[in-house]
Amino acid sequence: MQNAAQCRQLIEGWLADGSFDERLPEVAALRDVPQPEEFHAEGDACIHTLLAMRAVAEDADPRVFWGALLHDIGKALTTHFIHGRWRAFGHAEAGAELVPAIMTRLGLPEFSHDVAWLVKHHLFHFSWHYVPGQKLTGKQRRFMEHPLFLLLLQVCAADAAGSLGGSGKGRVIAALAEARKEMEGVNN
Repeated sequence: MQNAAQCRQLIEGWLADGSFDERLPEVAALRDVPQPEEFHAEGDACIHTLLAMRAVAEDADPRVFWGALLHDIGKALTTHFIHGRWRAFGHAEAGAELVPAIMTRLGLPEFSHDVAWLVKHHLFHFSWHYVPGQKLTGKQRRFMEHPLFLLLLQVCAADAAGSLGGSGKGRVIAALAEARKEMEGVNN
């Protein structure tokens, strides 16, 4: 698979022919997994996941597509109603652990490591509390230098596009993309 368009065509075919649930039970398990409505007005975790998958640019790297499709699979294992709200603590890590078996089952083991990394880190921006124009810490700059960071930004942007709520994560991801570009300018 050369790009996200080919990956999306495959998944849309499985959805159309009814084989999706059998081929990707980890994603199908997200049906009826609730999410906080203020951040996910689109509905359950499966609806969100399919919206995120469809938000990936057609010419994107296939790893971005699979990262977007699998980014929340851990929610089926970790979602609980805590203190009056649906929460999925640890879902990124739980999902990342499932990725290698999924990618191998789909005949794409060469993507396993990278997609697992993208899934594991798709929430990084929440811990940064980044404000546009804010100076990056050394640790943040080193993380942004990771070879998969630009792909991670694309996964996060798709996640944000699939979230019909008020989290504002799309703005944060756009600001971090700008900060990464500025960082490249300084390093050149």
